[in-house]
Amino acid sequence: MQRRDFIKNGLLAAGTVALTGCNEESKAGDPANFKGRVAIIGAGAAGLYAGYLLQQKGADYVIYEASERIGGRVRPLKGFTDFEIELGAEQIHGKNSVWYDWVKSTTASFLDDKTTDFFQVGNQFKNQEQWRNDPDFQAAMRLAEQARSSPSSDVSLQQFVENNKLAQRVQHIVNAQVANEYGTSAGRLSVKGISEEDRLWSAGNDNLSVAGRTFLSILEEKCKDVLPKVKLNTPIAKIDYSGQRITLDDAQGQRYQADKLIITVPLAILRAGDIQFSPALPATKTDAIKKIGMDAGLKIFLAFNKRFWAADTGSIYGTGLVPEFWVASRGRSSQANLLTAFVNGSNAETLIGRGNAAVQTVVQELDAMYGRGVASGSLTNAYLMDWRKEPYIKGAYSYPTSGNSIATRQELSETVLRKMYFAGEATHLGGHSGTVHGAIESAQRAVNELFRDVG
Repeated sequence: MQRRDFIKNGLLAAGTVALTGCNEESKAGDPANFKGRVAIIGAGAAGLYAGYLLQQKGADYVIYEASERIGGRVRPLKGFTDFEIELGAEQIHGKNSVWYDWVKSTTASFLDDKTTDFFQVGNQFKNQEQWRNDPDFQAAMRLAEQARSSPSSDVSLQQFVENNKLAQRVQHIVNAQVANEYGTSAGRLSVKGISEEDRLWSAGNDNLSVAGRTFLSILEEKCKDVLPKVKLNTPIAKIDYSGQRITLDDAQGQRYQADKLIITVPLAILRAGDIQFSPALPATKTDAIKKIGMDAGLKIFLAFNKRFWAADTGSIYGTGLVPEFWVASRGRSSQANLLTAFVNGSNAETLIGRGNAAVQTVVQELDAMYGRGVASGSLTNAYLMDWRKEPYIKGAYSYPTSGNSIATRQELSETVLRKMYFAGEATHLGGHSGTVHGAIESAQRAVNELFRDVG
């Protein structure tokens, strides 16, 4: 599982107002000049970090969270096995970020990343080294890298694969290592878009897994002074920014007012029209909301009564509906034998459509790799997390579509009338979309812009 494969210099110091190295910089004004109230919509990583920065500057703010919990797409599952598992974000992508610094400063430990990946091609199942003499396999691995550095190819990843005449037997590898990692399918992901974002990436090339702490517990620890400002079960349904102050109505008919507003809800919520704006948002922003992709995303957790995979296994790439499995119990102080199936885009939609048969389908794909009845005969429990069904999230995370660029994210992130500011991973302008640290950095940009406008 690898979100990015190369490193550029960049460092973001926690708690600072000016950003460095992530292309999210704005000149900040003097916070002391602002005496009004800031409302933040959404208590995910972006909303909490916006509150954290406002708290540091002594600003008056409140966070309205639609659901009964904080964290957004950061959420642990307790009780499924002998450790808490991450239903959403679970890796730190790079060390040059506030998020990495926060995790490192806690009691969390980082797992050894020395693992071996296994690939199914046709009816054969081997580790990466064993495939080294297969020209089709090597071509697929090269093409996965080339796709991230082809800014002139304004085509889908699937078209890019076909244009390069990659053998059908290994096309699933490119889909798994690129499209699925970006939260979608090869037919929907823009090669130009990911190339552009990867050129801007500055967090580093490490992909770190954490033990001993959940991501949510780290957010709770670092934002402990922010939590009392969070108002749960308050889905904002209407925003009227036509007057001097902003009026917000929740779904229960309660009304609130603010002088500035930071909106951090997931892209799919804006796209669904779950929040009504008066006046309507600018056409450039509504167009950007429609153009940036955000698909269905699944994690299926599978518990077994024995380990049938090699002890050093990292990821498992099959030819079925699951592009990638990984060993969720690896390196932990645990008696569990746990695999995670990670599925986004059209394959996720297909599995969701199978309802209760989805788990059976996934386990049969493992049987096809490890032997008849090996996985199905040792399965003890399963849990399916469908992020599309979450009413205040409705999907995985954002990705670039063909015909669009960072300029589209710029349009999404633009302030409106120096009153409304937009944050969240989909608004990140420095290549860190789809990540926790990208959400945090976007919140810092939004707060910078807010203070700039009162400076």
